[in-house]
Formats: sequence, structure tokens, C-alpha cells
Amino acid sequence: MTVTIDLLDPATRPKMPKIDGVTPAQLRQGRHLAAIHEMHLRQMAHVRRVMEQVAEGEAKLAALDTALSDLDMRHNYRVFGSVCGQECGMLTGHHSIEDRYLFPALAAQDNPFLRKVVERLVAEHEIVHAYIEQMEEAATALMNAPGPATFAGLREAFETLEKFVVSHFGYEQDELAEALGYYEIDI
Repeated sequence: MTVTIDLLDPATRPKMPKIDGVTPAQLRQGRHLAAIHEMHLRQMAHVRRVMEQVAEGEAKLAALDTALSDLDMRHNYRVFGSVCGQECGMLTGHHSIEDRYLFPALAAQDNPFLRKVVERLVAEHEIVHAYIEQMEEAATALMNAPGPATFAGLREAFETLEKFVVSHFGYEQDELAEALGYYEIDI
């Protein structure tokens, strides 16, 4: 899947105007969503660290030829593939909850700006899930045939997913921070 830069361009994303009279208590719902996203971002950072350790091991193996055994690298590739797969599963679960509960509740409000934001977020979820599928395919390829080429494919898939998820989470948090509490939608 090729994503055009427009999808990450803030100018293409609908905006939610400020809601007057939102209380600090109502803003807590937006902070709760941000905390959930932060958990996913920490997990993605963990995946990145594992990926970097595997890449470092590859470099050592290539430079010294005997620095790490082939068996050690196969284990490292499998660990990285497993960690990626775990985060893919958690992201899918998070977005399923938003798609089935959170977004319909927000879209049902009498706010055309909010509906446009929700429509965009739903569309972005489809893109995230396409990236997750690519990553799962790359992880399976790595598990079935561990090696530098399959690792590079998974690394590329992860980096693409990570870039989009970071942008998506930021947009979602910015646009829904007030609406969640204002419309009394629990997370």
C-alpha cells in the first residue's frame, strides 16, 4: 500500500473547533485517551529498540563474521517478529473498540465538525489496519525465513506503521480532547 503524503498533512485533516465551557473534569476523558495512546507508543518504542538491537547484531555479524552465530541471529529475528506481532494485535484491539463504540457515539452528536473528524479517523484506521496487515505478513516472512532481507522488509513495514500511528494518535487526541468529556463519552 502506498500512502500519499496528503494523509499525514495536517491541512487535509478536518478540525474540531474549540468547545466553549469544557470543564477540567471533562478534559480528563481526553487525557485518558492520550494515556491509552501513550501505552501503545511505549510499546512501539520497545519494538523499535528490539529492531535496533537486531540490526546491530546484523552489523556485527557482517563485520566480524564470527561475532554472532547464525543461530543467535535467527533467535533475534524471531523475537523481533514476535514483539511486532504483539503490538499489531494490541493496536487492532484498540482501534476495534474505537470503531465499534467511541466513534459511533461521537458521530451521533449534533456536531457536523465532530462527524467530519470521526469520518477521517475511521478512514485513517483503515490505513493503519492495512499497514498492520503488511507488518504481519512481513513478520510471518521473517519467522519462516529468518535473514537480513526478510528483517529489512519487516523493519520497513514497522517504520511506515510507526510514522502513521504517531501522526494518527496526535490528530485523534487533539481533535477529541474536549469532545469526549463534553459529550460524556466514557473511555
